[in-house]
Amino acid sequence: MLKRLLIVDDEDLVRNYVRRALASRGWEISEAANGAAALELLAQKDFDALICDLKMPDMRGEEVIKKVRSLIPAMKIIAITGSVSNISTPLVPGVELEGFLIKPFGIDEIRDLLKKIFKDLPRP
Repeated sequence: MLKRLLIVDDEDLVRNYVRRALASRGWEISEAANGAAALELLAQKDFDALICDLKMPDMRGEEVIKKVRSLIPAMKIIAITGSVSNISTPLVPGVELEGFLIKPFGIDEIRDLLKKIFKDLPRP
């Protein structure tokens, strides 16, 4: 079953990396370079998961995640960040996440996390 994922990051390199890593494994990937574009895409199309950077200009990832969680409670959400000082502290206070990745992350890390979240995924 094809899963649809939205990757939100202001860095082209990160979005391209995730797209290349997952599209070849059967994921349908959409990309947004900022929070406003992400919310627009989410209003137009259904997604199974959201991967969102926490530090972006204009609309921070925390704000995007909180809005998505309130609008689509069942959405699987993964936060990505380049700076985590204490991972025992919630990355997005008040919002339960399905997982997080710390930049730079590897293809295996993202693939393993998604396999854990979506246990019904076929093996590549």
